[in-house]
Amino acid sequence: MRAKDLVKKNIGIGGMIEMGWIKNVLLEIGREEIAKDTVVTKTKQVCLLIQDGEIKEIAAVIPEAANDVIDAKGYLALPSLVDNHIHLDKGHYGGKWHAVVPMHSVAERIVEERGFLREALAETSQKAQALIDLITSKGATFLRVQTNVDPVIGLENITVIKKVLEQNKHKINYELVVFPQHGTVITEEIGLLTKALEDDAVTVLGGVDPATLDGDIEKSLKITFDLATKYKKEIDIHLHDRGTLGLFEIKRIIDYTIANNMQGKVQISHAFSLADASEDVLRPILKRLKEANIAINTTVPLGTKALSIPLLESHGVKVNVINDNINDHWSPFGSGDLIERASRAAECFSMTDEVSLSRALGLVTNGVTPLDQEGNLAWPKVGDKGDILFVKAESSAHLIGRVCPERVVLFDGEIVSGEFK
Repeated sequence: MRAKDLVKKNIGIGGMIEMGWIKNVLLEIGREEIAKDTVVTKTKQVCLLIQDGEIKEIAAVIPEAANDVIDAKGYLALPSLVDNHIHLDKGHYGGKWHAVVPMHSVAERIVEERGFLREALAETSQKAQALIDLITSKGATFLRVQTNVDPVIGLENITVIKKVLEQNKHKINYELVVFPQHGTVITEEIGLLTKALEDDAVTVLGGVDPATLDGDIEKSLKITFDLATKYKKEIDIHLHDRGTLGLFEIKRIIDYTIANNMQGKVQISHAFSLADASEDVLRPILKRLKEANIAINTTVPLGTKALSIPLLESHGVKVNVINDNINDHWSPFGSGDLIERASRAAECFSMTDEVSLSRALGLVTNGVTPLDQEGNLAWPKVGDKGDILFVKAESSAHLIGRVCPERVVLFDGEIVSGEFK
């Protein structure tokens, strides 16, 4: 049931005002230092009026005339989650279990992929839906969806994933990324990227390892930025190359971003090389990443050294923690829970105090948190979207630390997952 449909008040010949109240909602309102170096999060219970997919009022009590009110039973309201990098195609989740076949390089993994893409297409729709159901049940209402366009499958994965996303627009917003997994150069040599980018449903052009996969950094990046500029798309480059090679590629991506006036429209996913250098080496690179407004997407990998999220953020670089792949031919792992990923980030980088834990929530909400760095109320406010994650937790710090499982998800003013218990 849509929250805005819960109560309707007749206003005469002119029509109806739709109103929906949710009571007993817990909100964070500030922080308090109760002892030296001991900070707690202050909360209070409120009532929210949701109308036309927005928060229209935040009140202490509901009007006496309100009917069919939802009782949130003390669940904490938080901004819903943003998965800024997820693959819905090519996976095993939602189908038969498969472990990973051992490989030694990205190139080998792509050879493996070429062998099953055509056969896998028959189940892509079913598996994509299973992944969407999983991720949204954990609290995500936005997905940036990476979708293969390559010489084997052509545009067929794009066609299937577009249809699945359209069928789920009642519970998610999304961006569709054209991802040339087998290489930008080889994919565009047969015109596939150009053809895909002519589709208005596509909003982002991907790329992957210009040096080791394309074998030509400049040619790869020129194709990417020329196409993105021509078709007015954003860019998301998957960069696995490590060490000085990866750092050089990042510098060139920054150069191309600035030269093409694409500040704020370019992201780098993985960027493993940022974990391979000292702060002295990284400092000028991070300064330029900030100036170019290039965001970094990371899974906080466990099997390799992870880039330092606190270091990047201290230099003003935007960081998103993402799901990426969930039980596919690259990895058998992944729960689809961005809160679990944010918790892992907090654990890896010793973000263990109340403030650090609460700020970690911003890694999976596009930076939106109930309280700002100084503890001032930042969300929710009247006019904010009715995209809310309700959790059975005392605070966002509690949620990140414990990964509390009880959740209710509101999208566009509608409950799309869970129930208040």
